[in-house]
Amino acid sequence: MELKIAKTDLQNKKNEAKISIDEVLRQYKEENRHIFYFDGQNTHKDMQKAQNTIQKAGYRVQLNEVRYGLDEHNYIYEIHII
Repeated sequence: MELKIAKTDLQNKKNEAKISIDEVLRQYKEENRHIFYFDGQNTHKDMQKAQNTIQKAGYRVQLNEVRYGLDEHNYIYEIHII
């Protein structure tokens, strides 16, 4: 499963980088990275699948929606692996 990574620049419309769950786990283990941000265009169902996949790998996971504006569509997903 591949998920879209959150954009780092709101002006850049081309940034559609993707990352797999295996790559997320690799970065967690090797680079000691605990927090990952994903684009709001990912479906909530896909984010829950990602959360369950990481939990099945033996990790605790917190999934959040992070709002960055007043519009209801201005949000990204945050996955925090503990």
